[in-house]
Amino acid sequence: MFWNLYQQGQIHRAQADATRAEYKAHSVRNDLKQVYDRIDSLALTCQAMWELVRERTTLTDEDIENRMQEIDLRDGQQDGKMKTPVFDCVDCGRKVSGRHSRCLYCGTEFEKSHLFE
Repeated sequence: MFWNLYQQGQIHRAQADATRAEYKAHSVRNDLKQVYDRIDSLALTCQAMWELVRERTTLTDEDIENRMQEIDLRDGQQDGKMKTPVFDCVDCGRKVSGRHSRCLYCGTEFEKSHLFE
């Protein structure tokens, strides 16, 4: 009898764990869909901006590809990514990620190093 009660408890816990896992998976799918939608929107915006610039200037696709490679190599790696640099805070000297607008240690505010931060 105790063994049956124990097994019933185990089954109930396993079902609850499965329900939580299913909920988390559903939540992650929704988050991922939002990320993909955002990427698609940004890609569309970039393409529209580039076509406008190309039509109104003498810049070519080769020019933008060269600039993309130059920016990509700023962190020393050609990996198709724009890495956020780590730098020393001008006030306290501690290492701070460029993702932050202020020092996490002393609160000093930083200026953006480029438009898209």
